[in-house]
Amino acid sequence: MDKYDITKTDLIVIVMGPTGSGKSTFIDHATDGDGRDIGHSLKSTTHDIIVRKKKIGGEPFAFVDTPGFNDTIRSDYEILAEIAEFLVKAHQGGYQLNKILYLHRISDNRMAGTPLRNLELFASLCGNIAMPNVIIVTTMWSLVDNDLGDKRAQTLVGTVWKHMKEAGCHIERFDDNMDSAHKITLAEGTKPNITLVTEELVNKGKQLKSTEAGIILNKQLDALLKEEKAASLQLEQLSQRQTNPEAKSHLESELKAIKKSIREKTLEVQRLNRSALGSILRVFSRSQAPLIQGPLGELP
Repeated sequence: MDKYDITKTDLIVIVMGPTGSGKSTFIDHATDGDGRDIGHSLKSTTHDIIVRKKKIGGEPFAFVDTPGFNDTIRSDYEILAEIAEFLVKAHQGGYQLNKILYLHRISDNRMAGTPLRNLELFASLCGNIAMPNVIIVTTMWSLVDNDLGDKRAQTLVGTVWKHMKEAGCHIERFDDNMDSAHKITLAEGTKPNITLVTEELVNKGKQLKSTEAGIILNKQLDALLKEEKAASLQLEQLSQRQTNPEAKSHLESELKAIKKSIREKTLEVQRLNRSALGSILRVFSRSQAPLIQGPLGELP
């Protein structure tokens, strides 16, 4: 782990979540920054794994900022491979994986589509084996009324987070300040810790495509491809019938964008199925991956 300047005495905290969920902001506050220089848009500002270190409560922590799935620059396959490789190297090198944080915007009033796919992929990476060391961290509380945010959190705990919670996952609120970040960082977990994807790749010798996370990603990509191909066909038919030049140009522009996305996802599926990362990564049996219910649709 020399690349990241992590030592075997450091307590590693993996910070994951969708693009724009506040991962970099959390780490900035945890390491005594003020969060002002962090991007808050839905365009990703973290494209590679970044590590920042800070001693908290007398313990040396290494915060690992990860790119979010559905990144605006890199494919989900590339991100999955990079995170899995990091987890495997940490496990094989005897480094201390202290906890895994998954950040969720409490300001979101829906839990479907991209956020649900992100959560499903995250759960398949961790598996039940790692859930006691997982904390779902709700963010963006300043954007919602407290009572409304509490109702949303309760709804999620009873639905899409239910099986993760039952497997030992914890839920915490981040109040966008240093004290809150430190409280979450210092929360007790279980040791030693291993993730499902590490178990699958290292101990079971699976290829990345055969891990639970690889299977889930493949299914997600297949479903998205079917949706986009259907949309592409519909746009082609509309464009052919359209006589207004301006409207026709708009439809053709949308069609071009969808066809580009189809090509990219097709390539992503091919890369996943050719993956040779099996000698590096691992996960537990499929039954070890907590079920994710959804889509939930509108939240309170």
